[in-house]
Amino acid sequence: MKKFSIRFDALLALLIAGLFFVMTLSLTFLISNRATDRLKDEVGTTLSATAYQLSDKLDHYMWSRTAEVNVLRTLPTIRDGKNPAETRNTLEQLQQQIPDFSWIGVMNPDGQVIASTGKILEGQSIKARPVFQEAQKKPFIGDVHDAVLLAKLLPNPSGEPLQFVDISTPLFTNGKMTGVLATHLSFEWAKEIEQSFQSSTAQIKDVEFLIVSKQNRTVLLGPKQWRGKNLPSDWLAGNQKGYRISNWENDQEYLIGVAESKGYKNYNGLGWTVLVRQPSQIAFSDASTLRNYILIAGLIASLLTAIIGWFVARLLTRPLKKITLAAEAMQHDRSKSIPAHTGIREIEVLSVALRELTTKLTHTEQERTTYESLALHDALTGLPNRNGLSEYLDGLSRKTHDQIYLYLDLDGFKAVNDQYGHAMGDLLLIEVADRLQKSLRYEGLVARLGGDEFLIILNEPITTEEIDRYGRDIIHTLSYPYLLNQQTILIGASIGVAIRSAEESIEQVIHRADIALYDSKHQGKGCLTFHY
Repeated sequence: MKKFSIRFDALLALLIAGLFFVMTLSLTFLISNRATDRLKDEVGTTLSATAYQLSDKLDHYMWSRTAEVNVLRTLPTIRDGKNPAETRNTLEQLQQQIPDFSWIGVMNPDGQVIASTGKILEGQSIKARPVFQEAQKKPFIGDVHDAVLLAKLLPNPSGEPLQFVDISTPLFTNGKMTGVLATHLSFEWAKEIEQSFQSSTAQIKDVEFLIVSKQNRTVLLGPKQWRGKNLPSDWLAGNQKGYRISNWENDQEYLIGVAESKGYKNYNGLGWTVLVRQPSQIAFSDASTLRNYILIAGLIASLLTAIIGWFVARLLTRPLKKITLAAEAMQHDRSKSIPAHTGIREIEVLSVALRELTTKLTHTEQERTTYESLALHDALTGLPNRNGLSEYLDGLSRKTHDQIYLYLDLDGFKAVNDQYGHAMGDLLLIEVADRLQKSLRYEGLVARLGGDEFLIILNEPITTEEIDRYGRDIIHTLSYPYLLNQQTILIGASIGVAIRSAEESIEQVIHRADIALYDSKHQGKGCLTFHY
């Protein structure tokens, strides 16, 4: 079976062209997604800002009406209520200035209306209504509700049921409650504000506004098919930027700006939620158009860059093709030679690099050996470090005779570091390592574990007396004065000894030697202790 092969110049040309195509197309998709996501975010933020502005307008309006009621209650003709005709005249003057007040009345402490606009409900008791009950001790603002007592007395010109927002406040004279000032504010004002926002956002297609009550999430104002309906709670939640995307009627997707009433100044608000929604297909139409434009432009750019990449690759590989043809010719005609090439330095030095390759490989092997040695030995003392110790212990794990482990720690080394500095401490560690190496008179190993801790392993069977004598010789050797930088340094050493039996693991015997070292330190330092 004939093996498939392809020329290098063709392969490189295909790879470069393919790489250019994939990179350009990937960047196109990335830019397209980022651009459309940002545009969508801007549309959502715009709807969120519109919802906030409407919510703020509603709160500001309610604050104004509440403030007017609070001013009205301070008037003597209202507070005293001794002259119903004069009180009625004052109430009607306010109603003429602000027609949104559908009804204003003053009740006595028993809830009987003593004066009202248009004499409506005068002489009747409304003590059972929240507008009176809730305002006997503190001001009250009631959420939107249908007209009950006034439904027939105040017909709505539009034919729709009247809806009111209640604002009422207690009246006091000399600290004594004398009655309640109550108002029914027609909710038509909210519709007027909503209509003004519809006009100001006419350039935004198919935008709808909904005002939702905090109680049962009832739609107070919005499209007719939604008025009076309760919305799911998750429909009223926006993301961190104040908008969300969700499916509504007929599973149609909408982009919705969300803003919750926060009140204004001393008016705490009724907790209304304002929703400004727009069908996603319309809201994101500009983003879809932009994405299509970017994708088409990116596809064209990808094809152009792929073609350019093909020609660039063929140009770069032309010298290699000449060398290849010359090499094939040399198989049949020794007089042929590799042609010289100028312009691309890499091709010029190719043959030299091949000749030098074997030399560099030899050097690399030597360097590897050097690096391995550095990895297994302590850079300061030259003794085996923990890695070197681990490699040595791997061989010991197969030994059958007893091995002796001497765990050594210097006494007074920290004081040298504190008094003379770490540079002097390093010189001292080098000298200690040298003395330990020279004192090793049995087969074994001296390793530095770190800091001023060392481990001596004796890998031949000797008696306990010989171990004790060897260990005390080490303590004596290390306790001999050190002359470093014209300073005489005195330190000591403590040793813990453990003898490993054939069935014991290396980790266990080192742990026992460490315990023995701790006992030596506890006995007053400069001691040697066995752990059996």
